[in-house]
Amino acid sequence: MDWTNYFKNVLKGVIWALMITFLVTAIFSLFMNRITLGEGIFNVIYVVISCLALVVGSIVAVKAQGSKGWVVGLAVGCVFYIALYIIGIIFGAEPTLGMYDFIKFTLCVFIGLLSGMLGVNL
Repeated sequence: MDWTNYFKNVLKGVIWALMITFLVTAIFSLFMNRITLGEGIFNVIYVVISCLALVVGSIVAVKAQGSKGWVVGLAVGCVFYIALYIIGIIFGAEPTLGMYDFIKFTLCVFIGLLSGMLGVNL
């Protein structure tokens, strides 16, 4: 495995996932100005947006890599969660690692892994 291309493709997938997350979240926030939703519903919608962006990012990375789909998807999922965590801290979130964070990390890893397997076969 060529490590330079591997890291470049993982970074490419993470950037795609982050761009999609920010774009869809910005569009969703425009609707939030007109619609009132509860805090729990907002968290669920944010997790769904993150998961769908991660699927796209993992598929982009795996298609660029061409092989080792589950490894690339796993790396994209891990780096994506770490990037979201760091960005959240930069913008004022509390730097705690609770059960919600653990579940979200596990979900990112699992979705990245499955999306990598899917992406290599597309």
